[in-house]
Amino acid sequence: MPPSGVGGFKKNMKKIFQLFAMVLIAGSMTSCFENPNLVYDGRTVVEFDATVRTAPAAGRTFPLIPVNNGAGAQITQINLVGPQRTTDSQVKMTIDPAATTAVEGTHFRIVSRDVTIPANTSFGTASIEILRVPVQVSSTVNLVLLLEGNGSDILPSENFKRVGYTIRLNP
Repeated sequence: MPPSGVGGFKKNMKKIFQLFAMVLIAGSMTSCFENPNLVYDGRTVVEFDATVRTAPAAGRTFPLIPVNNGAGAQITQINLVGPQRTTDSQVKMTIDPAATTAVEGTHFRIVSRDVTIPANTSFGTASIEILRVPVQVSSTVNLVLLLEGNGSDILPSENFKRVGYTIRLNP
């Protein structure tokens, strides 16, 4: 049964006042926080988007994306981290020989080792083709791509410059 009379009114007013005080205190505490304007001011770098978004494979510093034998075209996004350029930028992509067990021309083909990042954008695309080879029971090979930058003012990101593909050769 709700409180009645003057005593009940005072209890309701006290609850309303406490609620108002809590809202006022919470609002005043958050108004003291700065609204930072975060601007990246480091060196311009390039990175594989898949490496940023995907956890590294066990024992590696980069992901290994599974693909099937004969999967065909595989497109991966390259991110430009830094100011956009007014002209197209070319960055080099190579194969990491220390981590790659796949054979170029047998297991894969790189469409272009030069990746273009168009003017006034922050993204380019790299394309490889996974070739069909005769089926091999319980076998996989790895292809690891490595960004090298442009040799002058665009560097590879140390943490995100590699992306790998595990090509499953079995059915």
